[in-house]
Amino acid sequence: MTWGWDRLGPVSGLAAVLGWLLGVLVIEGVGNTPDDNATAANVLQYFEDDETSLYVGGILFFLGSALLIWFGSSLRAAIGERGGGDRIASIVFGSAVATSVLSMSFVAPQFGGAFAANESEAPLAPEAAQALWFAGDGFFVATEFAAASLLAATAVAILATRLLPVWLAWLSLLIAALLVIPPIGWAGLIFGVPLWVLITSVLLWRRGEQAAIPRETTATP
Repeated sequence: MTWGWDRLGPVSGLAAVLGWLLGVLVIEGVGNTPDDNATAANVLQYFEDDETSLYVGGILFFLGSALLIWFGSSLRAAIGERGGGDRIASIVFGSAVATSVLSMSFVAPQFGGAFAANESEAPLAPEAAQALWFAGDGFFVATEFAAASLLAATAVAILATRLLPVWLAWLSLLIAALLVIPPIGWAGLIFGVPLWVLITSVLLWRRGEQAAIPRETTATP
């Protein structure tokens, strides 16, 4: 059962990226998302008119972020198996949890705005709607730094244990550096982190497949 989980656990990373992608597509593609020049009244109207897309897209995005925790647990277990040490494995997993929670938080204010505008008995003021709309931006920046910690810690683990190819460690450090530069950190989070999760998931899955071959051969009469 253990080797089976080792082989299937990394798939949670692929599912996490899929959840993020679907969530963003529903929120941005189906809904009439306000632009940067939208007034408070425009934002309130958006919350009122696009309730369904915000709910569906938000739930899909939340699921993707939750699956990142499962991915982080697979990465932590793999590091522990290679003798990477409890400290660095704990940092990797803790950073994955922080990235998961904070990424949920930059979608949660819009989710809450849709609920307040349509389900709450107390009317939502336009200025409150506008505040909820921009609240996610702060969590977006916070997610950049949590993700940088995840990638940097993983890079250290790879260099110490050769758990995965060394080139992934250098790629991880490059994306981590990009994430902590405020003017361009958004690009690292939107493009770099999902790509990194996909690559790392595939490499972990292949590692599990290769590790399972000797065991299956030994078990064969």
